[in-house]
Amino acid sequence: GKEKQRGSSGINAEYGAFQTAAPMSSVLVVGSGGREHAIVWKLLQSNQVSKVFISPGNGGTALLSPRVTNFDVKVEDINGLVDLAKKNNVEAVVSTQSTGAFQTAAPMSSVLVVGSGGREHAIVWKLLQSNQVSKVFISPGNGGTALLSPRVTNFDVKVEDINGLVDLAKKNNVDLVIVGPEIPLVNGITDAMKKAGIHCFGPSSKAAIIEGSKAFSKAFMTRHKILTAGFASFSSSQFKEALEYVRSVPYNVVIKASGLASGKGVLIPDSKKEAEEALKRIMVEKEFGNAGDEVVIEERIVGEEASIMAFSDGYSVRLMPSAQDHKRIFDNDQGLNTGGMGAYAPAPLITQALQNEILQTVMQPTIDGMRKEGRPYVGVLYAGVMIGHTSQHSEKSHPKIYVLEFNCRMGDPETQVILPLLDSDFYEVLIACVEGRLDSIDIKWKPNTCAISVIFSAKGYPANYEKGQIINGLKDFPGSQDFVFHAGTTLKDGNLITSGGRVLAVTALDKDIPSAISRVYEAVKRVEFSGMHYRKDIGAKALSKINIANDSKKALNYSDSGVDMQRGDAVVNSIIPFAKSTKRPGADSDLGGFGALFDLKAAGFKDPILVSGTDGVGTKLKIAQSMNIHNTIGIDLVAMCVNDVVVQGAEPLFFLDYFATGKIEVGVASQVISGIASGCLQSGSALVGGETAEMPGMYSAGEYDLAGFSVGAVEREAILPQNVVEGDIILGLESTGVHSNGFSLVRLLVEKEKLSYFDPAPFESGVTVGEALLRPTKIYVKSCLKALKVGGVKGFAHITGGGITENLPRVLPDYIHAEIDLSTWKVPPIFQWLLKLSGMDRENALKTWNCGFGMLVIVDKERVSQVESVLSETEKTNRIGRDVKNGVKEPSVHYVNTQDWLK
Repeated sequence: GKEKQRGSSGINAEYGAFQTAAPMSSVLVVGSGGREHAIVWKLLQSNQVSKVFISPGNGGTALLSPRVTNFDVKVEDINGLVDLAKKNNVEAVVSTQSTGAFQTAAPMSSVLVVGSGGREHAIVWKLLQSNQVSKVFISPGNGGTALLSPRVTNFDVKVEDINGLVDLAKKNNVDLVIVGPEIPLVNGITDAMKKAGIHCFGPSSKAAIIEGSKAFSKAFMTRHKILTAGFASFSSSQFKEALEYVRSVPYNVVIKASGLASGKGVLIPDSKKEAEEALKRIMVEKEFGNAGDEVVIEERIVGEEASIMAFSDGYSVRLMPSAQDHKRIFDNDQGLNTGGMGAYAPAPLITQALQNEILQTVMQPTIDGMRKEGRPYVGVLYAGVMIGHTSQHSEKSHPKIYVLEFNCRMGDPETQVILPLLDSDFYEVLIACVEGRLDSIDIKWKPNTCAISVIFSAKGYPANYEKGQIINGLKDFPGSQDFVFHAGTTLKDGNLITSGGRVLAVTALDKDIPSAISRVYEAVKRVEFSGMHYRKDIGAKALSKINIANDSKKALNYSDSGVDMQRGDAVVNSIIPFAKSTKRPGADSDLGGFGALFDLKAAGFKDPILVSGTDGVGTKLKIAQSMNIHNTIGIDLVAMCVNDVVVQGAEPLFFLDYFATGKIEVGVASQVISGIASGCLQSGSALVGGETAEMPGMYSAGEYDLAGFSVGAVEREAILPQNVVEGDIILGLESTGVHSNGFSLVRLLVEKEKLSYFDPAPFESGVTVGEALLRPTKIYVKSCLKALKVGGVKGFAHITGGGITENLPRVLPDYIHAEIDLSTWKVPPIFQWLLKLSGMDRENALKTWNCGFGMLVIVDKERVSQVESVLSETEKTNRIGRDVKNGVKEPSVHYVNTQDWLK
């Protein structure tokens, strides 16, 4: 049900018709009947179809068109059909037969991978495992991709040549482009491919700025309350100001070139003097070129790093297993920084609880924030996180999740350990992302499996390094549990030779980290080239974590699961005064018992019938949580229940609530309960009890849900509705706003309008959008009960989901219909605004929102003046209609004077 913004599939906005005018696809139809003949006939009417093959087909399809070819492969012969599709470069299959395996078995798509490293080799390797991929092109690729498969072709277009890559994709009828490195993404390759009508997996240039500018990234995190180190940004002309800042702060700093510096633009000085020298290197000596035109200086975080990557379609987020890489060139993290000398996954550092927290506090807020800022993010989002604390705090303090940086693509070497763990079709995942339907697929990872990757580097790396060394031993890899991913290699005279600093990666899989380490270091013995170097301690950090975990096994109690009994008790203690303030005759029990007692006789009832109602608040809660306003949402909860109870003519007597959250925040819970108590006072209900449930893992950080339960009573002879007849008058009691229904649509409209809930309301001065939407649902109980005492009231209708159209007939007898005059009231500005944004017609509007009235009252026409007089003491009322009789049994609402709607 989510609307997603899709770009034009044409070459550009002005010439979007071109692509749909160009026949591009060949289709295979499976079957031989009239149904299949009709399918072929209809396909020929599409200007996107160049050829149609049908097997077996029939005499009619054989004569249908020169664009149609019959074959004689039977529908039961799936392998034969797959071969037929391959030989004819079929791009789509239409099968009406019960052979569902065929379509997923038929290679249909060609893919272009952009890049030349180990990451890109791993991407190509994984794509070849998909039975939906027929060809993979890679540019520039490397020696390893050149030898990988007959289905793989290397090209020599550079990653910076976006126009050349677009032309390459067009000439080879590429269906999907996957971009490995960040530079083409930041420079707009996704936008260029989109203009050419080609799917591209990777963020647009507007979204890739999250890596392209560290200054933007840090400011973004601040705006969206994503925890990161304190920082300041300086332009290249502000060298003196940057020096003064470094000298003034009472902590060690990290200094970063804001732009793209091939992973080398982060300097970690250990003293003020080194920090000043780092600034000089970036800002004065221009060591990193234009990447240093802006500098970010941030507080150093102390802790342990991890790499978190996630797939996203701009809305949904699916985390990959966590990973940790090794940046320094030598063992024990000594020597110069590199692009990465090895990695392992999953990382024991990142527990499932931390994984969930990272999703809820980092990854999902980032995707949501980028979309709200007009930068929808589609692709892989990489977060470099630090589990630790700032340099100003004690190492004994509870570690937090700090985001060090975001990258707009998959990590290298993390990709070489993550993709071997993927148990789903990689191509299917990527296509789901670019088509905006990631939430429709299930991504599976290999259970009980770990991966380790060791990088081989050339002599001299990361400084000046040797090239041209022949590589031996690679033919000895069986490929079931250990693999080689090439980076800096090329083919020359039939030999694989070194051509880059990081030459290749050996990756191994096994049941756990220790086993995988043993396997990978056994495998690296097979590789040999002159001057080669690799670290001998990849995975050592993981081993230390595993050992610590084993050593710290202890008996667990309830608090270890995340449930804090003390917080729960604190909430109960805080709400006791609220509950006491709602006491009424009949409700004498205190909180804390197993059940609450109510004395109907003490409440004055003689022959009562009990009436109950239960409800929630829906996604209005999301707005309250976004704005951190929690003291009115409880009123909504009570209103939704007690307004339903009074419709039966009953007096609400007592109320119970259910408050559920992942982690109890005493202040928030107390505010919510205070609102519930306020609603109870407004309705004359006693708050006699409730449940506060803390359920770690069930809710995201800061989220909670509510449910309420109201019980009332009415004397047997006074149950409503009763005696509703033709001629009765319908009064409308005005609402305070949207109340508590239709908020999923309201939130979507606000998001599409790119508004924040903190922005001024376009339809009302002096309030924000969120404040107007959070106005609590009106509680009509006391007004309605007072009107009942006057006499003449025959029924009430609470206008909630379904609007007037669906709620008013619920209280009408057979053959009685409501005639509502739309000229009798002015639709409030908030609804006019929502209707304008949605483009919704009158019929749907009156079935979606209350449109101005939260309660309708059906009154005897002879007593209407007396009832109006009583109601007007506390309510704004309108005569909006009457009851009429016709020959249709099922009650309905008929609207008159519709031409005056919204005037």
